[in-house]
Amino acid sequence: MRVSIGKATGYSALEKQKLDRGMVKLAQVLNSREFKDAVLGHTFQGKPGFASDSRTPAEVYAVIRAAKENFTAAADGEVDLNVELKSLSWFQRGVVGYTTPSSDTVTTNRRFYSGFDETDIAGHLGHEWLHKLGFEHDFKATARRPHSVPYALGDLIESLAGKPSLTPL
Repeated sequence: MRVSIGKATGYSALEKQKLDRGMVKLAQVLNSREFKDAVLGHTFQGKPGFASDSRTPAEVYAVIRAAKENFTAAADGEVDLNVELKSLSWFQRGVVGYTTPSSDTVTTNRRFYSGFDETDIAGHLGHEWLHKLGFEHDFKATARRPHSVPYALGDLIESLAGKPSLTPL
């Protein structure tokens, strides 16, 4: 599974280098046995699955591997992202990033990005990319939200990205 960036806007040369390292980490995680096993074994409230999604862990993993983003015509097995780094308004000061269903772009708040390392970038972009695959979570901070596909797997991606080595599929 390849991870590719189409457009990267708002990044300085150094910020883009950090982004590229994060994307390498994201690809390593998505192509690892550890990621596959964790997704397939995920439970919520003692049952296989995730909050905010009725699909089985195997169905969730199949959607991830197909990589059919909501703005593309067909599944290509590739993470396709356009990314934008910008300073968000005072009203969005707590927002790490966002995406919308009608856009192919993931926006990241410069305020958070400046403190990110490669593992944080991999987890954040993984979370936002999962939205592009159609996975959602509660808008407000609820007890269920951390167990949704974007949050649970974004956190997993960040955690695995910090491991010194992963087992390739």
